[in-house]
Amino acid sequence: MKRILALCILLALPATPHWLRAQSPGGAEAGLVGTWTLESMEQNVGAPQAGRVGGPRGLLVFDNAGHAFEAVVRGTARAGGPGAGRGTAPAAAPAPATPQQPANSFSTFAGFWGGYRVDAQKKTVTYRPEGAVSPNMMGREFSRSFEVTGTRLTVTSAPDEPHLQGVTRWTWERVPPVESLGPTYKQVLGFWQHVVEKRVNLTTGATLSETKRAPSIIVYTPSGYVGVHFPPLNRARFAGAEPTDAEAADATRGYVGYFGSLSVYPQMVFHQVLAGLNFGGTTLKRPLEVSGSEVTIKFPPATGQNGQQTSTWVVLRRLSGEADMMPKTGK
Repeated sequence: MKRILALCILLALPATPHWLRAQSPGGAEAGLVGTWTLESMEQNVGAPQAGRVGGPRGLLVFDNAGHAFEAVVRGTARAGGPGAGRGTAPAAAPAPATPQQPANSFSTFAGFWGGYRVDAQKKTVTYRPEGAVSPNMMGREFSRSFEVTGTRLTVTSAPDEPHLQGVTRWTWERVPPVESLGPTYKQVLGFWQHVVEKRVNLTTGATLSETKRAPSIIVYTPSGYVGVHFPPLNRARFAGAEPTDAEAADATRGYVGYFGSLSVYPQMVFHQVLAGLNFGGTTLKRPLEVSGSEVTIKFPPATGQNGQQTSTWVVLRRLSGEADMMPKTGK
């Protein structure tokens, strides 16, 4: 009887990778846990052609449970070394790519979500993306060095990390938690993994279709931000190190990825999209229902030719919650 009970408890736990369950990720001790926004980005660091990227934007989130989210919109590199452009107005943020520019779309919006662990002695963070804009990054471990100084986090890639121009360095600024978090806000905080998308007939209550995705996430942070990575299922990996136009188009087709500011109301969230893959600058109004470890986000209803209303419902399962999202005091 005890063995059966233990097995039931094990099956009820969130689907966290074994490599992450085996040890503490160490993010809280290293001062990484929390919400960070991108201040600057440098490419080809240490090389003669080094340059700052104009107008980058991004969101980086770590929780205490070993989950990380990153999304970055890249601008254009400015030559002249890491200090180039300082003291001048930043370059305008890149416009979202059109469907006719698949390679540009892939290169300007990058990101992933998944597990992480920290080596405190080496000051490195190792990621293992579950979902990513690049299908080649999913399930592949890679490491970056980091340094936390006050409210600044400097992260530097290894020279061989895919889809980067040489060594890349990101400087992030910590965003403090919202001063007063209401009960609904606290309830939705955390990493939520996609379970299924349902198209529901609101007139009859019947489920018309169900859609699965590759490992996908929505993260709601206590600092007033939301991040989304929803990659399609069964994308092909790139044949080479970088995608062709056709491969980039396939990788980004149907991908829902963005970050933005978050507003929470009773049974309702607003996503004010700041930047995303193929779209941005819009407000998404989403009614939601929280039930235990699941949340259902309901899209606005649409009326079909038969006069009956349908709606898309996205069901998500909690991976972490309020306690996991708060940084350690004193960091």
